[in-house]
Amino acid sequence: MLQCAIPLFRTVMRPPDDLELDNPLWQFALGLWSAPAVAEACLALQGLGWSVSRILTALWLTRLSIEWQGDEAAEVTEWRSHCTETLRGLRQQLAKGTPADRLREQIKQAELQAERVELAWIYKGFHQRGHNVSGFSGYNETLLIRNLRAAAPDGENRSVLEAGMNQLISALHQFSAVQKADPAARTNAKQGSNSQ
Repeated sequence: MLQCAIPLFRTVMRPPDDLELDNPLWQFALGLWSAPAVAEACLALQGLGWSVSRILTALWLTRLSIEWQGDEAAEVTEWRSHCTETLRGLRQQLAKGTPADRLREQIKQAELQAERVELAWIYKGFHQRGHNVSGFSGYNETLLIRNLRAAAPDGENRSVLEAGMNQLISALHQFSAVQKADPAARTNAKQGSNSQ
């Protein structure tokens, strides 16, 4: 039997009115998500307790040559906990291949929109701090590992997390190789990371 437990919020969740939903971080995320191996690696890490939004932030900042300590606004963490993760949990409670498939898909779309708001909020925070968030520099392996470790959840089995990170890094190398071999793919990725 399906049990749906939806937490009651003490306060209304209200993102800032001036969020840019179509921002360079979102475009970067879409570009990465188009690579199945990268998406699968991110989802595998999510299954270990990682936040995909934090992973994408770590990758995006690495691409911009910005070191990240893993800090984020409390409101972003609260949004993720109360909105994004609640929707994900509800979707995951609905089995596939049932009369509720349409509902499951609608919840999945709502979850994606919650992640988009989350990424817009993250982007706004970096933009407001004066970081140059429109450049494009490629991946520095050392910085990539540092930023991913900053994105990692606390208190987890480090060897399992490192294995998941290595899978993601391998997928990123494959993705980068495809971009180098296909000029159209590289142009699309640059536009996604540079668009404002």
